[in-house]
Amino acid sequence: MTSGNLASRLLIIFSACAFFGCSLMNARLTPAVRVVEKYSPLVVNIRTETVVDLKEDPEWGKYGEQLDLFLKEYFGENYSDGTIKYKSIGSGVIVSNEGIVITNAHVIQKAKNIFVVFKDATVREAEVVALDPDDDLAVVKTTLSHPVHELRFADSNDIRIGETVIAIGNPFGLENSVTVGVISGKDRTFSSPNCRYECRELLQTDASINPGNSGGALLNLNGELVGINLAVVQNAQNIGFAVPANKAAKLLDGLK
Repeated sequence: MTSGNLASRLLIIFSACAFFGCSLMNARLTPAVRVVEKYSPLVVNIRTETVVDLKEDPEWGKYGEQLDLFLKEYFGENYSDGTIKYKSIGSGVIVSNEGIVITNAHVIQKAKNIFVVFKDATVREAEVVALDPDDDLAVVKTTLSHPVHELRFADSNDIRIGETVIAIGNPFGLENSVTVGVISGKDRTFSSPNCRYECRELLQTDASINPGNSGGALLNLNGELVGINLAVVQNAQNIGFAVPANKAAKLLDGLK
C-alpha cells in the first residue's frame, strides 16, 4: 500500500468519525434544549410580601391579647404587633430590556413588596405598572441584572393542537424548572378563585404546571411565547392552563 493510499484511507476514516461524532453530539441538542438554553434566563422568580393588619378587625380589641400570644408562636418572625406578613412565590417573564416583566395578577395582588429574582440570583425590587384581574395578568417593572434576548410572541390564533410546548417556571421555588408537553386544547374556560370571574379562552397543555409555575413562560419550539402559565386542575393528570400570548400582548400595548 502506497503512502498516498494510506493517507486517503485515514482521511476517510477520520472524516467518518468526525461526522458520526458530531451527529451523536448534535442529537442531544434538540429544539427543546436550544429554546431552554436561549430563553430560560427570561423567566424569573417573583417573591412577594403581603402585610395583614389584624388590629383593623373590630374583634381585635376584645380578643387581641389572647390572639397575640397564639400568633407569635404560630407565625414566628412573620408576626409582629398585630400584623402578619405573608410570603409567596411565583414566576414571571421578562419581555423587554427596559425591565418589563409579565406575570399573573394573583401572583402580585395585594402585595406590599415585590421582588424579582433573576437566574443569576440577583434580587431587585419591582412595582406594578398594569393589572388585568379578569384575565389574571399583570405587568411589573424592575431593573434588569443583565441584558436578555428579545422575546417574540406567537400568534395565539395560529397555535396547533398537538404542537410541542415548553413550560419554564419556579414550581415550589425550584428556579427555572422545565417541563415539556403539547397543546391539548384551545378556548378553554377555567373557574378559579385566582380570577375575578371565569378565566376564558385559555390554552390547555399537558406540560406539568405546579404551584409556583404561575406567571412563567409557555414557549413553542421556535422560542416564541405561546402563553403565560396559569394553573393546573387539582387531582387531575397533567391538565394545565395558560393565558394566550395575544392577551399578554394586548396588556403590554396599553403601556405604550
